[in-house]
Amino acid sequence: MTSTKPDSLSYAVADTGYWPAVFNVLFAGIAAALHIGKATIALPELQQEFGRSLESLSWIMSAFPLVGVFGGIAAGILVQRWGDRYLLALGLLIMCAASALGASLHDFHGLLATRFVEGLGFVMVVVAAPAVLNRLVPPHKRHLVFGIWSTFMAFGIGTSMLIGPLLGGWQQSWIAGAALTLLATLLLPLTTPRAPLALRHQTQSGLRHSLSSVLRARQPLLMALIFTAYNLQFFAVMAFLPVFLMQRVGLSITSAGLVSAAVVAVNIIGNIGAGLLLSRGVRAQVLLGGTSIVMGLSGMGIFLSATPTNLVIPLCFFFCAVAGMLPATILASTSLTSPQPALIPLCLGLVMQGNYLGQVLAPIALSAAVAYAGWSAPAALVLAAALLGMLLAMRLKIRP
Repeated sequence: MTSTKPDSLSYAVADTGYWPAVFNVLFAGIAAALHIGKATIALPELQQEFGRSLESLSWIMSAFPLVGVFGGIAAGILVQRWGDRYLLALGLLIMCAASALGASLHDFHGLLATRFVEGLGFVMVVVAAPAVLNRLVPPHKRHLVFGIWSTFMAFGIGTSMLIGPLLGGWQQSWIAGAALTLLATLLLPLTTPRAPLALRHQTQSGLRHSLSSVLRARQPLLMALIFTAYNLQFFAVMAFLPVFLMQRVGLSITSAGLVSAAVVAVNIIGNIGAGLLLSRGVRAQVLLGGTSIVMGLSGMGIFLSATPTNLVIPLCFFFCAVAGMLPATILASTSLTSPQPALIPLCLGLVMQGNYLGQVLAPIALSAAVAYAGWSAPAALVLAAALLGMLLAMRLKIRP
């Protein structure tokens, strides 16, 4: 396969005036990620209100990304057909409405249903937002901008974990998430130009051929599987981190929320660091493989019962700081794996499906392992996912 660099892509505009759009898209991503973090910090309260087991409550988190396992490529198709800005706004509005509805419910199954709808909106956001950035940002700035963009998860989840316990209840967290998501939507027309109509018509032709080209290309699929392996590690640690810290370290729910928010926040160090390293010519394969192994070893140390209690929290900080390098590298490099420039949205959709697959599997596998053998059991899961990620990275062929 011959990989086409996106430098010639007509998505890019002149090297002026794109920063307001970049920061609005980043804010939209942060607002969307709040809806992930709000569930993580609310788990103890939801467990008390609904009387459900940890394994049952894991679906409150896994239902959210489950849509993305099947909807990533579909979102990429919609980006081509409707335009990236339109789909970004639509995804944000769907999340806003579902979150507001969920806040009014006191039924577990109803709340679970709204989480599926939020997941539909979220997959639209995370596929459309990088397409907007790829269209507007000039090639020589993309590594840096995608490094900045990749901080949205850490900012959003960390903010939810920090603010959530102070809002007085999980319903207030749901309402706050809806309000911020609506604000991000309203700002989009003021900062972000639409894709030219001619460009949208150009990318609609030959859908079956386009899908076939993306699926036959090995590099986007490898990138998607690396994202899966990453999330098996990351969410094995982060999905139930407040609960883990309460049970393993003995923290209160407020302290566990504050520590978890700080842990997620250091992810930004890796996000920005990866963008800078890629800008200086470090190969994506090296960053992906090396990050995966370091994550695996530190993640294993978090869960091992032999690890002294006073080292668990520092290991969480180290794990999350290093982990930030991997999604930033993937998002910055996915366009380089596309067989054709016009197929970049579909490649982003495929990669996000891999991302979601790991998010779905990690909480379910973690809760099952903990229920079977206690908190030390996930150590093997994290290490196995790290080895898989390293082996997949070794097979990548990305031209800088």
